[in-house]
Amino acid sequence: MRILFLSKRQYMSKDLLDDQYGRFYALPQELARLGHQVKGVCLSYRLKQEGHLAGPEINNTLVDWYSVNIGRSVIPGLYSYSKIIRRLCCDFKPEIIVACSDALHVIIAYILTQKFSISCVADLYDNFESFGLTKTPGILPLFKKSVRCMAGVTCVSTALEKYVKEQYNPRGKVVVLPNGIREKQFRPINQRQCRKDLGLPLDAKLIGTAGALDVSRGIDVLFEAAGSLIAEDSSIHLVVAGPMGAGIVMPQGDNIHYIGELEYRTIPALFNALDVGVICNRDSLFGRYCFPQKAYEMLACDLSVVAADVGVMSEMFKDYPECLFSPESQQSLVQAIRRQLVFPTSPDVEIATWTDLAKEMEGLLLEIMG
Repeated sequence: MRILFLSKRQYMSKDLLDDQYGRFYALPQELARLGHQVKGVCLSYRLKQEGHLAGPEINNTLVDWYSVNIGRSVIPGLYSYSKIIRRLCCDFKPEIIVACSDALHVIIAYILTQKFSISCVADLYDNFESFGLTKTPGILPLFKKSVRCMAGVTCVSTALEKYVKEQYNPRGKVVVLPNGIREKQFRPINQRQCRKDLGLPLDAKLIGTAGALDVSRGIDVLFEAAGSLIAEDSSIHLVVAGPMGAGIVMPQGDNIHYIGELEYRTIPALFNALDVGVICNRDSLFGRYCFPQKAYEMLACDLSVVAADVGVMSEMFKDYPECLFSPESQQSLVQAIRRQLVFPTSPDVEIATWTDLAKEMEGLLLEIMG
């Protein structure tokens, strides 16, 4: 198959091309590894080098990637973006388009598929209704119409699949395609060595997390819980990494370790350094439908975990209630961490790899084409 991916370039505090990160890099790459011809166009919301930036003749990736800056004026950037896509539709002649990352890309794909009569799949890695973009007048109804008319829809969780079926009435096939991990990257590593490498205390009890440190994700609940735990046991330390959201005030003290925004290749070392990994979230329009990728990453490192009892985590850990805490309750999180420090539990959950998930997506695309 000839497959064209459309995506934004920055997401989850990472850069698709610079960091070779996540779902929108891994799925095209693995589909190309399966023998398909794959190209991608990404729209950068920051000023980055533009043009044809990646591919077999440039940096040995299997996918030809093109990048366009949206710019401050927006309209010229969108015009340049659609111009490249139109050129690829004429020259590359994709048999199917996969629209990723946000409502804008799904809408653009829908418009282009109408013009070029190409089948299109919307890949919903989150509930895009929770993104700020859909608050722009006219975007949400156009996004819903676009999803409704797609030949296929992939949803990151069963909860999102149910919501899309009920609220969007899609005509195409809807399937669940969760997040995955890179094979061999996330694995158990010597804890003491990881702590040395990151400059963390060697003999402390380390709890922590990595990712967006934002009130919307419930990070304040973790800060409050950590304060209570440290007050009663000075051997407990909090370790966090990631970008801090607006208004976030990092707790201070010798037992608090903020290690900044780590390169993605360093995240396995952080998870292996911890005694308990915390997956924060809120019972919100985002939290109920997202799939925290760090859950698989922590579990692959054989880390004991606690997770907010909401959305896909409730389902994944249904047989491990000791690993769940009430999303808004500091006391519930304190109790969950205490349990894990005394009786460590790493749930026995089947962890998907991007290779596995690409094969599932391949099946959907072939079914649509066939």
